Amino acid sequence: MATRKWHLFTAILVFLAYIIGYWYLQSYFMAQLPILAPLLILTAFLMALIGSEAPDWDFMMSWLQHRDITTHSVGIPAIITFVIFIQKVIMPMNPSLMLALIFIPFMFGFSSHLLLDLFPGVDPEKELKKGGITHTTALLLKGFISGLTGVETAKALQGTYLIHLPFKMKLQSEKGRKKWEIRKTLPLHASRWWLFFNGLLSLSLGIFILTAYLWR
Repeated sequence: MATRKWHLFTAILVFLAYIIGYWYLQSYFMAQLPILAPLLILTAFLMALIGSEAPDWDFMMSWLQHRDITTHSVGIPAIITFVIFIQKVIMPMNPSLMLALIFIPFMFGFSSHLLLDLFPGVDPEKELKKGGITHTTALLLKGFISGLTGVETAKALQGTYLIHLPFKMKLQSEKGRKKWEIRKTLPLHASRWWLFFNGLLSLSLGIFILTAYLWR
């Protein structure tokens, strides 16, 4: 399921949950939370989509490898949180809050990407054509369980699934005729826990920012 299409689809669901949750909180914190204007909603929606794509920006950087530890971590949300917190101290009124309301969906979308990366790849559209709803539902359920338990499929166990580190190690063939370098990676279970905890941390930072304004 961890394809670009499903990352974006999940970001839409996350955004809808954010909007519903915001409107619910707004009924209890009328003085602290402004009404979401259409432009703010649109901007927040776009930021949720961008956040769901952000970890894969490593594709655009030749010196990084897919699932690089620098992009598949809480690093980007942490930097955003720090900047917003500093601005809140300097400008505690609405301009700072508006910035927060735009970037919170970004962090929620970012979190959804990392958590969705836990699951092996299943193309629901392809499987629907092949075996129908029952077959596809069974595969999705199997992928969901395997993502939670760590019982991954052979495809998910390939090197691109693992979190890549910014270090290289040299390898050579048994006869020593061929040498090459590959990026070091975290082990399978460490990669799984890395994605899980960093995904939760990204989600928590978004909640923390909103809470900071509710209880100012």
